[in-house]
Order: sequence, then C-alpha cells, then structure tokens
Amino acid sequence: MGRSNNTKEANRLARLRAKQETGSDYVARVQAFVRERAHIYDRRPVTKQEWDEACGDTPEELGLAD
Repeated sequence: MGRSNNTKEANRLARLRAKQETGSDYVARVQAFVRERAHIYDRRPVTKQEWDEACGDTPEELGLAD
C-alpha cells in the first residue's frame, strides 16, 4: 500500500507542476499577444469632449447646452 501512495503522490505532483507550467506559459502568450498588437490601437487618454462626441449624447444634441 505504501508503494501505491507514492505513485499517487508522484502523479499528483506531476499534475500540479504541469498546471503551474501551463499557467506561466499562458501569461507569457498573452503578454506576447499584447506586445504584437498594442501599436495598432490608439491608446492615448480620451478627453471628455472626444468621449461625448463618440457616444453621440452630447449636451448640445440633448438640448441641454447653455
């Protein structure tokens, strides 16, 4: 029975190691994906005016402008 427990423990540890390696690989793949595509998008801060114009709900359009 001791040998069976050792095998189960070894299998459990192997699964845990594989899961950890997969997790770190996943993070690296996501980071690489972001690095490859970040330059494609305009990521500068947006002004309130730009935001309002993009969504179409400006105070002027709603008749709320002074």
